[in-house]
Amino acid sequence: MGHSRRRPITGQTVANVVAATYIIVEMTDRPTTIQCIANGTVTYTVDRTIQNIFYSTAVIAAKHLDTNRYVDPAAAAWASVATTGSVSTLNDVDTPVFAFRINQTAGTGSVTYTILQA
Repeated sequence: MGHSRRRPITGQTVANVVAATYIIVEMTDRPTTIQCIANGTVTYTVDRTIQNIFYSTAVIAAKHLDTNRYVDPAAAAWASVATTGSVSTLNDVDTPVFAFRINQTAGTGSVTYTILQA
């Protein structure tokens, strides 16, 4: 039997901080559903990438990793899944995804997320 990640991935962004939260998922499991719930008054976006964002630029340089294979999360090519104000969102993604980014752009509060892969 192979490994299966059928449990949901859950978490919450840091409250009252304008920052990005990165969530790496199983790229081969599709479709993927991501649900985000806004807590407080917060503005955020949900994005996805197929690039390997596992290492930062500093780690890539220190370990002499192939820059064609690894990309710093801030430099990755991100595609929008949802652009929202302070509302909650539920989206299905049926394309390959290496990671999601919840980018909290303004406000006070946090975003609770749940990711479920088939």
